[in-house]
Amino acid sequence: MKTRNIIAFFIAVLVIAQVQLTNAQTASKALDSWSLLGTRVVDYTLDRDVISLTKSDHSITGLKFIVKNGTLNMHKATVHFFNGDTQDIDFADQVNATNDGRIMELKGNSRAIEKVTFWYDTKNSAKDKATIEVWGK
Repeated sequence: MKTRNIIAFFIAVLVIAQVQLTNAQTASKALDSWSLLGTRVVDYTLDRDVISLTKSDHSITGLKFIVKNGTLNMHKATVHFFNGDTQDIDFADQVNATNDGRIMELKGNSRAIEKVTFWYDTKNSAKDKATIEVWGK
C-alpha cells in the first residue's frame, strides 16, 4: 500500500513539473513577437515611476505590462511619444505574475515611444520587491 502511495506521489510531482514547464514555454512563445522596452523594480507604496526608452527605429503599436514577484494595483499609465503626443491608459484591475500581462493597443499610427509613466500602489505581502516589465510590439 505504501509503495502505491509513493508511486502516485511521484507521478503527481512529474505531472505538476510538466505543467510548469509547458506554461513557461508558452509564456516564452507568447513574447516572441514582443520587444522588452524597459523594467523597473517598484516600491511597496503609492508611487509613480518612469521607464525611459532610447529613440529607436521601430515603431510601437501595442504595449504589454508584466509584473513579476508581486502584485500591483495599476491606476494608469501615460505613454509619451517622441513626436510630443501622449496617450493615457487606464487599468481596471491588478497586474500580477499569475496573469500573462495586460496588452494595451496604442491609438493612431505606430510611433516611437520616449517614456512610459505609470502610477500604482501595492502592499508588501512578500519580502521581494515587484518588478514591472514593459514590452512593445
